[in-house]
Amino acid sequence: MNRVMGRTRKWFALGAWVLGTLAGCAGGLTKDSPVDAKTAAATERSQARWALIIDKDVARAYEYLSKASKQVISRQDFVDRLSRTVFRSASVQKVDCTEEVCKVTVRYTYDHPQMKGVGNLLLETWILEDGKYVYVWPS
Repeated sequence: MNRVMGRTRKWFALGAWVLGTLAGCAGGLTKDSPVDAKTAAATERSQARWALIIDKDVARAYEYLSKASKQVISRQDFVDRLSRTVFRSASVQKVDCTEEVCKVTVRYTYDHPQMKGVGNLLLETWILEDGKYVYVWPS
C-alpha cells in the first residue's frame, strides 16, 4: 500500500510539474488571471510541494520557494530542517487568492518523537513570481 501511495505522489508531483511548465510556456499566470485559475495553480503547487516533502525529496521541494525565500534559507538548511520530521500526509483545505498572493491552508500529519500521526493546520503564503506561484518561507 505504501508503495502504491508513493508512486501516486510521484506521478502527482510529475503531473503538477508538467502543468506548471506548460503554464510557464503559455505565458503563465498574471495578477489579472481569473481567481479560479489562481486557486487551481496554488492548490496544485502546494500539493506537489507537500508530495515531495512526504516522499523525502526535500531538495526538490526547495525549488518551490520564492527567490527571496532562497536568500533567507539555503538549500542545505532547508533540507536539514525538513528532514528531521517524518511527514505522513498533507491536504489543501482552503485557498484564498488576491491579485498576486494566495493564502493556502494545509492540514498535515507528522510523527512526533512521543506520538505518531499528530495533525496540524498551516497557513502558507504563495506569491506570483515569473508566471507561477512560489512558496514564501516563513521568517
